[in-house]
Amino acid sequence: MPVLGGKRGRVVVLGGGAGGAVAARRLAREFTNIDVTLIEANRNYQACFYSNRYVGGLRSLDAVTHGYEALALSGITVVHARAVAVDGSKKAVALAGGDRIAYDRLIMSPGVDFKFDTINGYDEKAAAIIPHAYKADAQVAVLKRQLDAMKDGGLFVISAPRRPYRCPPAPYERAAMVAHYFKNHKPRSKILILDSKDEYPLSEALSPLWERFYPGMVEWVPAEFGGHVQAVDVKSRTLITSEEKYKADVANIIPDQHAADIARQSGLADASGWCPVDANTFESTLIPGIHLIGDAIDGGDMSKSAFSTASQGRACAAAVGAALTGGAAKDSRLANTCYFLIAPGHGLKLGGTYKATNEGITGLTGFASGPGEDDALRKTIANEGDAWYTAAIREMFGK
Repeated sequence: MPVLGGKRGRVVVLGGGAGGAVAARRLAREFTNIDVTLIEANRNYQACFYSNRYVGGLRSLDAVTHGYEALALSGITVVHARAVAVDGSKKAVALAGGDRIAYDRLIMSPGVDFKFDTINGYDEKAAAIIPHAYKADAQVAVLKRQLDAMKDGGLFVISAPRRPYRCPPAPYERAAMVAHYFKNHKPRSKILILDSKDEYPLSEALSPLWERFYPGMVEWVPAEFGGHVQAVDVKSRTLITSEEKYKADVANIIPDQHAADIARQSGLADASGWCPVDANTFESTLIPGIHLIGDAIDGGDMSKSAFSTASQGRACAAAVGAALTGGAAKDSRLANTCYFLIAPGHGLKLGGTYKATNEGITGLTGFASGPGEDDALRKTIANEGDAWYTAAIREMFGK
């Protein structure tokens, strides 16, 4: 229902990552008669979509850590608190301290949580010792410290989850960045990728590059040959598959994923574990007045990535603003590009463009780096990835 008679609209944005921050800033800038409140538990955001460069020693932790000061200065009310529930019937978000924040429209970009019950012995407590390092939190620093402390000649084991999961190339970029770090600091060390799939993104382009840049250092075990991790012995850092036990010096378990707990517990996810939305407006098909974007949604043909989430954030902000003011939403095309760094100055990418249909988000065009591309092109792609990160952070945080 549009806002009438001079009444101001109230939009609450839950989650201050690539989708929420973009949506909040876009709403505050383009709709001056809407009050925007951003709820984000963390005072600083560690950009998980660039964190592999920190793990590989190419960037500092400060370079992937950002604050929300610019959002507060741009007219957005920023509330640093943990949201514990969403009441769609009363249009309110409940916070851990007992406060409730009312809304006319709610935009949620809650991200993912992990299916800890799919790996025997691996839970939130175990993740403090064997980190997933796959969310915008302090775990990436834990993984980096463990790699720094590992002896030369040690074994780093990384497990990759079943689809769907956030940022499909990310586990393999992480392996590449760790390999880069090992090559320069611990050259006798090895990397083992235990995969819950029988394929991985950009594999045709990547296979020869493992040997070119990191000869003999990286081994990939697909699910068909026992790559799926079924259990873990945390004390000995042993990962157990149907075929073998692998004792790691440093282990990085990335579990299977589903929509964040708050989305599922609020009735916004279906049996798939993901949140169904109207592809035109990103409004929940289960609870009206709530819009969802990013990794938590059933994105159809669109991959779960920071680029995708920001693209959805722009489109969602336009739709929500139009719904509250009675205007017409702009036709926002959706796009995604996942950048992958195999070595400094050597990048790959994949992605596409998308449109909203009655069936959901449907792909229009697609692209992917292939084998045999020359080094000049790979250098250009690496530079594109750096430029995108700079632009993404500016759009999210105004810096």
